[in-house]
Amino acid sequence: MPSIPELFHSPLRIVRAGAKVLLAGLLLVTLTSGVVLAASSNGNGNQSTPKGITLQLAPSSRSVTQGTSASYNVVVQPTGGFAGNVSLTISGLPAGATASFSPAVVAAGPGSASSNLVVSTTSATPLGTYSLSLKGTSGTQQSAVVVASLTVTAGQHQTFTISGGPTGLLAPGYGVSINLQLANPGNSSLNVTGLTVSVTGITRTAQAVANNRPCNPSDYVITQFSGSYPIAAPPGNSSLSTSGIPANQWPQIKMLNSSLNQDGCKGATLQLSYSGTGQGN
Repeated sequence: MPSIPELFHSPLRIVRAGAKVLLAGLLLVTLTSGVVLAASSNGNGNQSTPKGITLQLAPSSRSVTQGTSASYNVVVQPTGGFAGNVSLTISGLPAGATASFSPAVVAAGPGSASSNLVVSTTSATPLGTYSLSLKGTSGTQQSAVVVASLTVTAGQHQTFTISGGPTGLLAPGYGVSINLQLANPGNSSLNVTGLTVSVTGITRTAQAVANNRPCNPSDYVITQFSGSYPIAAPPGNSSLSTSGIPANQWPQIKMLNSSLNQDGCKGATLQLSYSGTGQGN
């Protein structure tokens, strides 16, 4: 009979032991779950932001006339704790345009850094809208490309002037060439086309006036420029001769041979007018 309590005592210990194991298991599961949640909430682990750089641009588009400049503000923003020097570059510039960053290398991190981008065009920059690609680089780190839009429209050129006169004295029945002078006040070359010369006025001598001897624009014939276009007019002063154009292609003025104009046009002073079109080169 003394063995009966002993039989009941052993199973009870086993049950208690099992309860402890189960309880310990529950605590372990709860503790493990808490660690996982903590890792997700404090940013450590696979979900953390990688180090890098991004570029922001303001404004994203500009419109300029030929020969002027456009400016953009470039902001370099570090991410994921990045810190270092970032070099800025640009590509996609149109012909005749240049770009400069000020500064070209910025120190980013922990905060952002900015640079001023200036794109300069010339009178020769083709018209149109261009996409300029900006990028920041720091060692192996590269930003995503940011696109700036640049629209180039026609510029206003300063008015050039044309002058000149016969290279010799006029005589009835003879033609004299006119070496046209071109004065370009701008800072870039012009392509000149459509040159014309005409007689707009005649001042007769006092003797011709007193004797009522007429002289009219119809007493002269103008042969216009016969060379090829365009004619390059560099900044400053130039002429058909300095441009290498032969004299037989210059405009020419000829006095008709008649009994009236031999007296009326003798010694007269002609007023000539000139016209032409110049476009930026």
